[in-house]
Amino acid sequence: MRTGGRPAQVRFTVIVQYSRKTKDGEYDAGRGRKIGVVNAFRRNQPHNKCPAWMNQ
Repeated sequence: MRTGGRPAQVRFTVIVQYSRKTKDGEYDAGRGRKIGVVNAFRRNQPHNKCPAWMNQ
């Protein structure tokens, strides 16, 4: 974990999907059931990779 100095400020984009079928139609939970998916990521991150200190 990062210590000392000024705390880093980061902004995340979060996308949540909660429905019977996935958007692409590949998965179907069945009648009366739901599928939930949460994705969170940083926009404009070089090489689409979070800094190591964020994953600790």
